[in-house]
Amino acid sequence: MNALRVVYLALGASTASLSVFIAVILQERGLSSQVIGLISGIGALALFGAIAFWGHIGDRVLGRRTTLQLVVVIAIAIAVCIGLSPPPILLAILVIGFTCTHGGALALSDALAVNALQNPDRQYGKIRLMASLSFAVATIGVGFACDRFGYPVTSLFYLFFGTCLVSAAFASPPDRDAATRSRETHSSETSSRFGSTGTAFRTQPRLLPVLATIAVVAAAMTASSTFLSLRLIALGGQASDVAMSFGISAFAEIPGMFLAAHLSRRFGLRGVFCLSAVAYSAAFVSWAVLTSPSAIVATRLLTGFAFAGITYSMVLTIGQLLPRALQATGQALYQGTASGIASAGGNTIGGVLYGALGAPMLFLICAGLCVVGGLIALGTLPGRVVVPMGAIEESAGEEIASV
Repeated sequence: MNALRVVYLALGASTASLSVFIAVILQERGLSSQVIGLISGIGALALFGAIAFWGHIGDRVLGRRTTLQLVVVIAIAIAVCIGLSPPPILLAILVIGFTCTHGGALALSDALAVNALQNPDRQYGKIRLMASLSFAVATIGVGFACDRFGYPVTSLFYLFFGTCLVSAAFASPPDRDAATRSRETHSSETSSRFGSTGTAFRTQPRLLPVLATIAVVAAAMTASSTFLSLRLIALGGQASDVAMSFGISAFAEIPGMFLAAHLSRRFGLRGVFCLSAVAYSAAFVSWAVLTSPSAIVATRLLTGFAFAGITYSMVLTIGQLLPRALQATGQALYQGTASGIASAGGNTIGGVLYGALGAPMLFLICAGLCVVGGLIALGTLPGRVVVPMGAIEESAGEEIASV
């Protein structure tokens, strides 16, 4: 448990140190909102393929812990290059590369946690909030550092926190199914054209509609988050305001995780997801009418609670639907859908809407998408967690071995 806490602490801080400021860094280099949306969209689309690859490597080849370390080491090298202020074209390529690498770290960390915890529905939230805490503190600190030293300093922070994450992974629990991986690898790969991803979909037909549900809400979440940073700057805010926006939201995720765990026992995972989607919708509507950076930042308390609910319900939904041997693949598919396909569409279309219709209309459209996603979740997400993961694993064992 303590080792996992350290992993999530380093994960949250490393994410905060660079990812939060990418849109503003691109804008500072003279790129328009449409180009920023296109770059973010291409990176997110590439992430979908990359994160499925990382999940396959984690489940079938290197193990989740080693794959996590490999992903972060590559991301560190790319982050250092971003800090050298390369020409815009090269910067765009580097941003896409960074998205494809660091984007896989969360899925691999969640796979480590879900496999290691004896009671994920009660323990995951307490572990995951470590990332929210460190993200909040690091975001605010890095934001004020950017005010003083400029945005290139973000790469130095990622170098430090990324190295901490690689080191922390050494102490994380080993994969429970490591002893059987070599046996599963041969039987799965010889008969499945799509590796562990194909196995996951064959094992659990409900996986596809669940991923489609998160895609709708994630498209709205990503587009709003990306262009809120530009909106704050346009309203007279600074890098510290952008940092405070993300920091306050992350702080709210901490009690949000406890609240999500409590609500899931009363309303089930689909109930937590739907309530969170409605909360996001309310926040987006407020962004459409508020013109004060401080007021917008204050509303981020609501998005923090909502993000905690979405994350909690989705990670545990994957944990319930798939066996332990496919958790890295399952969590990667969730993150790849949310941060990949959905983000690609959200950022690309969002950039066009932001430039053509303005920020208020973009935020209102995103609010509508969240409501739609919540309604879809009523028919796709599971209710209460009634089947332990071990039982699911046993029932799917023959399918995995034969695929």
